[in-house]
Amino acid sequence: MAVFYPRISQYISLAVMTLLTLLALNQKTISVFYILYLFWWDEFLKTIFDLARYAILKRKIQNPKIYLSIIKSRLFLLLVYLVFIVVFFALILNWRDTDLVLINFEVLFFKNWLFNFSIITFILREIYNFQNDIRGYAPHHMLSKGIITLHMSLVLGMLFWFLVTKKFMFFMDYATLFSVIPFLLIKLFFEIQEIKNRLIREF
Repeated sequence: MAVFYPRISQYISLAVMTLLTLLALNQKTISVFYILYLFWWDEFLKTIFDLARYAILKRKIQNPKIYLSIIKSRLFLLLVYLVFIVVFFALILNWRDTDLVLINFEVLFFKNWLFNFSIITFILREIYNFQNDIRGYAPHHMLSKGIITLHMSLVLGMLFWFLVTKKFMFFMDYATLFSVIPFLLIKLFFEIQEIKNRLIREF
């Protein structure tokens, strides 16, 4: 008989990330780069632990070649995203705003404790998932909801930046708020959908 159960660790990690992001927003230590880089690390760590499963549990994987191919594709896509996020969102978008550039570099070099703690919760989640075989030896897909969230956030990030700085300059004082909250809502929506759909079957 098959037993299905939700990924409680995913819900906890998502809740903690949301609370820490809102705290960073309240303390004004957040930027568009912060949230996009955080999403990137979430997907990167998922991929790294998928790779660890391949290295350690290869014999239990049904089709190792396809499994590894998916991981390689995700890593390549994430590398492309990383370059774009760092160059465009950490530097180009905010090069006239010294305060935001400093915030971005603190995040980039792990000097922001809220960001760092969020990363730690991601790592703890993946360790728990790994130890409990929650992935069921299936890698995160190339077009997983997490990747789709990251892609949408990149597009919307550029759109919001253009609208706030070029068309609706009276929103400049709230630019970070209007930029970060939509990303967070998108992340919550897609992650909750993925958690609901990703039920593990035990025999």
